[in-house]
This record gives sequence, structure tokens and C-alpha cells, in this order.
Amino acid sequence: MNRPHVSSLPSPASPHPPRSHELQGLGGFTLIELLVVIAVIGVLAALLLPALVSAKEKARRAACASSMRQFSLAVLMYAGDNDEWLPSGASNKGPLDDHLPVLCDATSNAIVTYSGSEHLMSCPSYGDWFIKQQPQRPYEEQEYGCVIGYNYHGGHTNTPWPALPGQSAVWISPQRTTQDPNLVLVSDMNDWSPGYGQTFAPHGKAGPVLQGGDPSNPQAGGKTSAEIGALGGNVGLLDGSVSWKPISQMRIYRGSQRWGDSGCWAMW
Repeated sequence: MNRPHVSSLPSPASPHPPRSHELQGLGGFTLIELLVVIAVIGVLAALLLPALVSAKEKARRAACASSMRQFSLAVLMYAGDNDEWLPSGASNKGPLDDHLPVLCDATSNAIVTYSGSEHLMSCPSYGDWFIKQQPQRPYEEQEYGCVIGYNYHGGHTNTPWPALPGQSAVWISPQRTTQDPNLVLVSDMNDWSPGYGQTFAPHGKAGPVLQGGDPSNPQAGGKTSAEIGALGGNVGLLDGSVSWKPISQMRIYRGSQRWGDSGCWAMW
């Protein structure tokens, strides 16, 4: 019998590596596809991050407004027990050396008593910073009383205080709850002191402005709150209402009865 020639026998299929399109059919990705996915994720993150930051700041504003309402309620409760007279706005130095964010010991103690918490003495954006700072302040500052994280407008004497240089805005301090309900009772601490070199801005794009981690922003050299990024603040009226006010709608006022450039300048 004649045997077939070896070369005429069918040869087995030779093994070969899978092609790229076969890998795709098995659920794989090419390098280009992975890069496209990463790029899309980056774009989405860039679009969503500002919205998340904005939402977080709006939540801070709401928390601040709630705290300010409770602060106002404590002040009004005090007045209800004292023939409608509001707590004094004087410092421990007396009624002629008073400043919007400084309370005498008697007033600060009364507000804490009526509110039930010392944490209401400051915008929540600042946390416990003002509470912790009290014992660390120089003695000559502690003599004035308690520096709070708000401006308290009630119970100040001799208002309207003169307008600041280059400004025309003046304000009236409410003394009793029976006065004009639209008078400002408390406001966020958009304050600065050109001579003292401190500036506060509790509501920037991403919370309080903290240059170097310090709420008083000494690196700003006494610039205005608006100049370092303040977007606005909450303002509470004598009727107990609280509302947000953009920085563009605020005016600049004298926040200290004395001291000129070394005193408090404020916006609300």
C-alpha cells in the first residue's frame, strides 16, 4: 500500500496571540479608552466641586442664621424681664469706650444665661475660636470684656456715631424693644481695624477666610472684609428676624465709639 507523503498530511493549527479586537470582545479596554474615561471623570469632578463647595457654604450660612436667631432671642428675653431695656453694649471700660464685637462681663454673662450656651456667642463658622481665645488675649484687651464672634448693636450710647473718613453711613443703636423693629440688633462680624491690623470675614467662598489659619487674618494688614474675600453676612433686626445680605449691598460703619483707625470698622 502506498503511504501518503508526509508533506501532504494536514498540519495542526499553529498557536498565535489573541488580537486586540478579540480582547475587546472579552470585556477589555484599550489604553485610549481608559484615558478617555479618566478625562471624563476629571471633567465631571471639576464641574461638581464648585457646586459642592457652594452648597457647603450655604449650609454654613443657614447654621449661622439659626445661631443668630437664638442669640437675638436671648437678648429679647432679657429685655422682657427688664422693662424692655436691651442689655448694655458697653465694654468693661464704660459706655464711652465701647465696640460692636466687645461685651462687658455683665452682658455676656446675661446672654449666656438666657441662651443656655456660650457657643451662641459666635458664628458657627468660627467654631470655638473666640471662646478659646479669651484667656489667651493680652491683659489690656481682656480688661475690655468678652470679644464675641458677632457685632452686637444694642445698648450703645451716643449713637449715631460720626461717619468714618470717606464714608457717610451712620447707625442708631436700639435701647428698648419698643423702638423701630427694623433697627439692626446683631450682625455677622465683617470687621477690620486698619491700625490694629486685623480683619474678619466669616463667609467667603469656602467658609471663613483664614489666611495662615487665623480668623483675624493679620497677614491682610487691616484690609476691609470685602478685600479679603467676604461674600456677605447675616443681619438680625430688633423684631427678631435674620436675613442674608450680600457684601455688595453693605455699607461701611464706625464700629467703635473711639480710637479712629485703631478701632473697629464694620460692614453690614
